[in-house]
Amino acid sequence: MPADTDQTTRLAADAAVTAGMLDTGRVILRVSGATLLMTLVVWLMGHPVHRAALVAVVALAAAQLYFAERVRFDADIFRLWASRWHHDADPAADLAAFDARVGRQAPRAASLDADLADRRQGARRLLRWQAICGGLQLALSALALWT
Repeated sequence: MPADTDQTTRLAADAAVTAGMLDTGRVILRVSGATLLMTLVVWLMGHPVHRAALVAVVALAAAQLYFAERVRFDADIFRLWASRWHHDADPAADLAAFDARVGRQAPRAASLDADLADRRQGARRLLRWQAICGGLQLALSALALWT
């Protein structure tokens, strides 16, 4: 197998793994939505709640939703790249076309491997922020209801 094919295969595998990992954002979104719904239903049924915590829960749910949409978008992009690169599309051309389309002004990395690693790191960072918002929302929901 030529080196270019090896690199493309490796990049496709990295993109597929990243897409799979980002799919956990959907679970976080579902838990966040269920937590928000449960908190609001209990509050609307007349259970006393800590109002500041309830406002924070709603704000964190909104932030979590923002990150969930970004994570979903990234998962779809990484899945598309994995599929295309698995079928011998040019990763450099795909990344350049994506950058041009979204207006990315970041300087190019020294190699395709480094460029994709930077993008994977950014996607993981978004997932981490989504999880943080979801976890804080869950904790504040408990505080709002049991205080």
